[in-house]
Amino acid sequence: MNITAFLSYVIITSITPGPSNILMMNEAKKFGFKGSWRFNSGILTGFAILGIISGIFTTSLYKWIPFMEPYFKVIGAIYLLYLAWKVSFPKGGKQQFKEVQSSFLSGLIIQLINFKSILFFLTVMSAFILPFNNSLTYVLFYLLITIFLGWIALILWSGFGSVFKSILLKYDKSFRLVMGLLLMYSAVSIFL
Repeated sequence: MNITAFLSYVIITSITPGPSNILMMNEAKKFGFKGSWRFNSGILTGFAILGIISGIFTTSLYKWIPFMEPYFKVIGAIYLLYLAWKVSFPKGGKQQFKEVQSSFLSGLIIQLINFKSILFFLTVMSAFILPFNNSLTYVLFYLLITIFLGWIALILWSGFGSVFKSILLKYDKSFRLVMGLLLMYSAVSIFL
């Protein structure tokens, strides 16, 4: 395996805007890093679970991935467009929106149905890990690296939302619009 290509893909894909990154940053923007930890730990847990499930699924059904990938792409794009709408145009007034704090369970569920992450793990497994070795130790080692780097990226987005909270709140409408546009870009980039 080309380690440089693997690490480049994992780091770049993890750090670029996606639903989880944007939602973690948005939660930290509203409640600070500590205040958003319940929701963010749900996303982090979901990311690890999704990685393990994807690893098992991909290893078991490796030959079916090319057949199923187009369907995952369409579903993923629709999901990202839905999130773009929800981030850009929240329901309720500004005060009501600020007071609603997300839970661990909502973060976990959002992550488990995050098609960008599903496609991410399927790509890591089918392009970088399984073509070179499918032993349990090898797969587990590289999945753990992938999950760890993904966690770092997610926490960085949360930290960014917390550190720049006052600026992001001042320009909340513009911020939400930009985040919505980035989610739409994520939806389009699935097909590029």
